[in-house]
Amino acid sequence: MPSSLPAPDTAPVSRRRYLRERKAREEAETLLDQKSRALFEANAALKRQAATLEDQVRARTAELSRAMAEAERANAAKTAFLAMISHEIRTPLNGVLGMAEALGDTGLELAQKDMLDVMTASGQALLAIVNDILDLSKIEAEQMEIEEIGFDLHELLEGVCRLYALKAEEQGLSFERSFDFDPGRRVMSDPTRMRQVISNLVSNAVKFTLRGGVRLDARLLSPGACGKARLEVRVSDTGPGVPADKRDRLFKPFSQTDASVTRRHGGTGLGLWIARRICALMSGDLVFEAPPDGGAVFVASFHVGGTAAPEVQGALGPHEAEAVLHARPRRILAAEDNKTNRLVLHHLLKRYPLEMTMVENGVEAVTACRDGAFDLILMDVNMPVMGGLEAVTLIRAHEQEAGLAPCPVIALTANAMTHQVEDYLRRGVDGHVAKPVKREVLVQRMADLLKADEGD
Repeated sequence: MPSSLPAPDTAPVSRRRYLRERKAREEAETLLDQKSRALFEANAALKRQAATLEDQVRARTAELSRAMAEAERANAAKTAFLAMISHEIRTPLNGVLGMAEALGDTGLELAQKDMLDVMTASGQALLAIVNDILDLSKIEAEQMEIEEIGFDLHELLEGVCRLYALKAEEQGLSFERSFDFDPGRRVMSDPTRMRQVISNLVSNAVKFTLRGGVRLDARLLSPGACGKARLEVRVSDTGPGVPADKRDRLFKPFSQTDASVTRRHGGTGLGLWIARRICALMSGDLVFEAPPDGGAVFVASFHVGGTAAPEVQGALGPHEAEAVLHARPRRILAAEDNKTNRLVLHHLLKRYPLEMTMVENGVEAVTACRDGAFDLILMDVNMPVMGGLEAVTLIRAHEQEAGLAPCPVIALTANAMTHQVEDYLRRGVDGHVAKPVKREVLVQRMADLLKADEGD
């Protein structure tokens, strides 16, 4: 009878398996706990770092804001200082240039006239520097204003050409011009700034060209997507040109391509920089080209709007303006606190049959208007006791109360920014003449207003 064997004991195997699985689970739990703790600690560290970073960002942002505000205050202070200095320099310049112009009417000998010409040219050079500094301050403060008014484009360009053609002729240079549009073509843009840019380019071309000539070419290109035509003005010369290694300095402020340029010709080194910025404000550009045969070419471009048919011009010609002031005696009130400027007005206008009444501040101007009638008022804006604009407000109120027709008022001031002039017109002023006062400009404004007021 076969013997029976005992069944194998499986309990130890199962227990070992259980122990292995338990150990593996405990190790996994321990590892998971370690990873969780490490993740928790890393997350906590990230939160602390983020909080620290936020504090740093806030501190840095506040620091940058303070620095920006300080820079803006400093820039505003510099702009205000430059504008104030420019205004203050214009006051004595008005005396120098105004009296020089009046002196030219006194029958000078040839040698005296030569000395007067030097004095006038020096004063004009100083005025140009002041204007450059003022333009610099306007551009840096983003206060350079561009007008949109209608004007005769051909007349503007021809006026610039006539002026510099004479200077070119004096230097033995030829001067040519070519316009591809019809005479009488009117456009909408800023004629003052456009003339400033083109005059700067032509003046430089004449100044730096010793032999040969200067040429100005202007053309109007068809309107683009903006709906405005593009005016392109090319000014070329046969001068020495600009060396390749100096061209990157052409449009940098306070920069001349050669230190000897400043010694020979003077200037601030701002002209081309300002001209390019003006072109940009007028949606154009100013670039330099080097012709293969030498010389230099500057190309200025502007976007201009179209206008209707030529408008009837309100401004009188120089001869008509002179005739209006000579026509008959008129009573003129001049409010000016500066003694020199009063003397300048006297000498500039003494050739005309005008009865001049001079006062020194706005209060005296208001009193004079209440005591008697005037045909026209010349009003300084910045005066002690009472300024010109406040005086005009009171004069207009008196005229309305008394049932009087408004007396034409011309503001005489060195404050000539567009928004300032617009403010004058809103506050009852009829016209504006910038200082230093030129007789031809003053006579033109006076004649226009007198003729319109009298309905001649």
